[in-house]
Amino acid sequence: MARFRQQEERGSRCLPGRYYGIGTLTCVLLCLVALIGGRAPAAEDSRILLRVSSLSVPKTPWHEMWQRFEARINQGAQGFETRMFIAGELGSEETALANIRRGRVQIGGFSLQGLATVVPELSLLLTPYLFDSRAEVDFVVDHYLDQAYRDLLAEKGLELLQWSEVGWTSIYSTRPVRQPEDARGLSMRASNALGSRVFAEAIGADLIPVTFSELIPAMQTGLIESAQGGVGMYTIAGISREAPYLTLTRHAFDAGLIVANREWYRSLSQDQQQLVASSMDRRQDGREAIRQMLDGFYADLPNRGVTILEPDAELGERWRAAARDSHLAMIQAIGGRAEEIFELVQQGKSEFIRRQASSGSEAG
Repeated sequence: MARFRQQEERGSRCLPGRYYGIGTLTCVLLCLVALIGGRAPAAEDSRILLRVSSLSVPKTPWHEMWQRFEARINQGAQGFETRMFIAGELGSEETALANIRRGRVQIGGFSLQGLATVVPELSLLLTPYLFDSRAEVDFVVDHYLDQAYRDLLAEKGLELLQWSEVGWTSIYSTRPVRQPEDARGLSMRASNALGSRVFAEAIGADLIPVTFSELIPAMQTGLIESAQGGVGMYTIAGISREAPYLTLTRHAFDAGLIVANREWYRSLSQDQQQLVASSMDRRQDGREAIRQMLDGFYADLPNRGVTILEPDAELGERWRAAARDSHLAMIQAIGGRAEEIFELVQQGKSEFIRRQASSGSEAG
């Protein structure tokens, strides 16, 4: 009897041999259907699986952007089946990026720091005081840097779909930091971002390695007194309760990128590629939504007990002077095409200034 059950189990797995059961007959019938050209179920098999990964926070513009993307692409007639993992369900950025490059995930949103592990030249965008205004960032990225980074990402098997935005990076702390001299010896969180470390070293802060998840406990215990970041996570993550002083150094403009597995994307038809691209928010619309949210945070922070320290023109220049020539350290550390891209930034900034002057003259 035991021998019979063993034989039946072998047959149910469709294994070759002299024992055949119902499982074997089922497998044979399915093979015959496939040979004839039929599929079961045909409608599901014809759909294109699209997995999306991100680390966006619910009820923020970043999260809502992905929800709009899902709705638009599902309304299209190109046969995509979306599976959204946009709140960090697939783990860290490192894990998500590895999954995209291996083709297990098709599209993902990443920070500059995350993608810089694959394309180091992206770190250059976080060079201290590289940019002077949002408008300048928009112009230089759109007209001078977009193609250069598309090429670099393509070399790593990634297709650039869209730029995202995080906003200005400043200093938040447990005690007031009004001028560069106040930062000397200040215990500051050392993140993975090269620009953050270069800036901290330039102003004489004492760097202490702390992960983002450990940031609040480290402040509560006094291990660190300060960190660098954007007002978005400073507000959303509740950091403002532990570090109630925000010094608006605005020393770097942080961003993010949405990329796809290039082999997968290039395998799509032209209409399918167009649907993916058009399902993203328009670049400027996405920027404005995030900027409105961030401006709202700035306005509300005093109501949360935060003291905002806004450097005047003279103090602002002193902060810049403290970090002067830090781009040289960035270029040397990054290598690759960093120097070439830095020159592109300078060309873009010069062109932006010329256009601003021209438009001002015309208006006058």
